[in-house]
Amino acid sequence: MLWTPTILASTLTALLVTAAPPHSLGKRNADCFADNVDGCYYDTVGRKGAAASEVGTCSAIAIDILKAGGNAADGMIASALCVGVINAFHSGIGGGGFMLVRYLNDDGTHGYEEIDFRETMPAAGNVTMYSAAGANQTLSTIGGLAVGVPGEMRGWEQLHSRHGRLPWAELFQPAIHLARNGFVVNVDLADAIAQYATGFIISDPNFAATYAPNGTTLKQGDTCYRPNLADTLELIANEGVEVFYTGKIAQGIVDTTSKTGGIMTLDDLAGYKAIIREPVNITYRDKRIFSTVAPSSGSVVLSALKIFEGYNGSYSDSDPEINVTTHRLIEANKFAYGQRSNFGDPAFTPNVTTLERLYLTEPVVEAARAKINDTATFGTSFYTPSGYVPGPEAGTSHLAVVDGDGMAVSLTTTVNTYWGSRTMTDDGIVLNNEMDDFSSPGQVNSFGFAASPINYIAGGKRPQSSIASSIAEDLETGELMIATGSAGGSRIITATLQELYHYIDQNLNASGCTHHPRWHDQLSGTTYFELPDLSKGLVGYNNGTVAYMKSLGYNVTYQGISGSTSHVVARLPDGSFEAASDPRKAAGYGAAF
Repeated sequence: MLWTPTILASTLTALLVTAAPPHSLGKRNADCFADNVDGCYYDTVGRKGAAASEVGTCSAIAIDILKAGGNAADGMIASALCVGVINAFHSGIGGGGFMLVRYLNDDGTHGYEEIDFRETMPAAGNVTMYSAAGANQTLSTIGGLAVGVPGEMRGWEQLHSRHGRLPWAELFQPAIHLARNGFVVNVDLADAIAQYATGFIISDPNFAATYAPNGTTLKQGDTCYRPNLADTLELIANEGVEVFYTGKIAQGIVDTTSKTGGIMTLDDLAGYKAIIREPVNITYRDKRIFSTVAPSSGSVVLSALKIFEGYNGSYSDSDPEINVTTHRLIEANKFAYGQRSNFGDPAFTPNVTTLERLYLTEPVVEAARAKINDTATFGTSFYTPSGYVPGPEAGTSHLAVVDGDGMAVSLTTTVNTYWGSRTMTDDGIVLNNEMDDFSSPGQVNSFGFAASPINYIAGGKRPQSSIASSIAEDLETGELMIATGSAGGSRIITATLQELYHYIDQNLNASGCTHHPRWHDQLSGTTYFELPDLSKGLVGYNNGTVAYMKSLGYNVTYQGISGSTSHVVARLPDGSFEAASDPRKAAGYGAAF
């Protein structure tokens, strides 16, 4: 099946939109692009398929793939490749992540699996490789030593071979076209370039050729071209994933990391494998929720929900009971975060799977809930599992795509911090700095997590991740209800938790979930509440609720727009699906048909 001119035309016209329309709009058909660019909006509600991502063009590409006969797996691959081309500061084929897949069985039922395509530490890594540097605290974030073996291509390979419908090469064509023929720099990309406009964006030849042609950094509305990446994607499309892990592209990755202080070898790349894992699930209210397992953090989200399930969560934001309800949800989250410190790579940490399941059992859930005090909050040590789990039993760019058959893929893929390790291969690949997610003795990582021995470095090991991609279905009918997750480092967990709470407990639609103000608490001793940003349609957290938290003893800090960006596809009461992208990323919006 060929990538048709009609689909390419739709993609090209979508590029002309340089800023996301208001999220309350979205009623115009994509065909209107040819006639009225300024007035065009993607449909965001439909019955045959929906997609949400941080780049509106990429959401539309997923829908084009579905219309061309593809399924949710195909749409996800094409959409994610698109995001990696346009928003390379967040994700791309030099990174990795986790995905949760809801697939259709032959008998019409649905099964679930997780594909773990998290980056791994090169074999030569050791526990003191960063801490031994003393004052040099950038080795885990900048340069070749920060780069983990990329997993994204193996992840797409597994997803396509197990669940894809359209030909592999066809799914690459939209991203190749964008990279080769150019795309409009959106507001988010412009901001990411501007942050480093006097640094590596200008000084590194590969970055400069892409984002500062003729010595001037690209601005919003400019056209960006990535011809080297287009060639790379075309090679993978035509020859398969092996060329990335054992061929010319692999050699380029090794050369780039080596020149910048790295230890990755061709053997590290050749030996990388994506892992199929069994996701964890819980019943919650009248839903069954599935999420990802260690070394990701889906179990943390589910544990918080199970603890909170013992309370009435249906109060609206205007009800006085919302204050104590928010307190209870934050407290449940703290207990779940206390459990997170035990979730390392299962290949290196015994009994992780047993612990994840143990923490979701009724006796442990009830024991944690019993420790919640409606009139007080406590210090961090209060929330560690040792305080309520019986000793003898004890042993992290988000996208969502659903199709008309009830198949769904929810995933987060990332290069970690903005622009990853700030290294780019000659093939146009921005390489991750995911190794900063490991723990090093005596150090705190970029997201504020203190060192945990369970997450210490070892060759071939996968670091802990906050990724928590989740899918919920109706407990009685089995119908798909919501696919969600988040990007944003340590804030992924709390953002995903709140999206599920807003949808299931408060009955908000997908747009309402993504626009709701957020809190964040990662058991650091500070609870953050979001300030308003009316330009993005975000009203900020209710001052009365925040004051109530202070009265209970919370160490409260207000913050600007939070770093978490959630994208949601959720079923509406009439059975259709709504796709909503987080307004905190201005270029993102959902698409449906």
